[in-house]
Amino acid sequence: MSILEPASRGAGAVADIWWVMFWGALVVLAIMIVLGLYAASSRPWHAGKGLTAFILVGGIAWPTLTVLALLVYGLWLGEALLPRGDSREPYRIEVVGHQWWWEIRYPQEGGATLIDANEIHVPAGRPVDVHVTSADVIHSFWIPRMGPKIDAVPGYTNVVRIEADEPGTYRGQCSEFCGLQHAGMVLRLVAHEGDGHLDHLERLGGGSAEGADAGAGAGAAAFAENCSACHSLDATQPAADPGPSLAGLSQRAFLGAGAIANGPEGLRTWLSSHQSLKPGNLMPTFHHLEPETIEAIAAFLEERGR
Repeated sequence: MSILEPASRGAGAVADIWWVMFWGALVVLAIMIVLGLYAASSRPWHAGKGLTAFILVGGIAWPTLTVLALLVYGLWLGEALLPRGDSREPYRIEVVGHQWWWEIRYPQEGGATLIDANEIHVPAGRPVDVHVTSADVIHSFWIPRMGPKIDAVPGYTNVVRIEADEPGTYRGQCSEFCGLQHAGMVLRLVAHEGDGHLDHLERLGGGSAEGADAGAGAGAAAFAENCSACHSLDATQPAADPGPSLAGLSQRAFLGAGAIANGPEGLRTWLSSHQSLKPGNLMPTFHHLEPETIEAIAAFLEERGR
């Protein structure tokens, strides 16, 4: 997750600036230590002997040249963070920050939008414009190995461009304190080779309840009664009181924006103990439900979320 292990041109530029600042600071520290030792030595500085030249060089010329050099270098290298001179058509996604999870939107041709949560699927080697906003408080969208971060502000949309050099999986994190579970507001970016991301979108938009067994049928009723007000199973339709979309749930690596690994055991643990795993999240407890009902809901979600 370290930005010092860049996986994109933008992250590489940030890492280069960091290393220049790091080694430059060490040089300045070494110079200051030498000067401090000299001043404390048994050979005190003789008043007036070279003092004017020392002040001009060490107090004015050196700091001025250093600041100008860093400014020029930063402006030159900072161009790597901007989409200038790139004629390739960027891939567009939309990200909405919530306490404490990420809503991911994929605009489609014809005006439709596919909605996912906490995972972003993009093509590798192609610029991606991420349109970022917030539904509640200020968050900050950041995938360190992709480069710059950007604030998610309620009522306003910011845009940041990222590009994964190679296929792979990259961890992201909210980087603006946003409440009790700020540290648990994790997202996952998957960069696919070629058009592999389209396979994910096809599965996301093609979920169906056909083939569900009787247990899943029982779970459908329990889901409708206890879950459907906040969660949608249709990637094209948000819930009336939006919680994370559950379309394509089984494809996700984690539940609760990084709270627990997804899988049969993880899903059932999350349904029964989510307030223990992520205290303060807005999902109500299910203490009133029998274990058989939670099991039916889990089976239904596994079937529908394939």
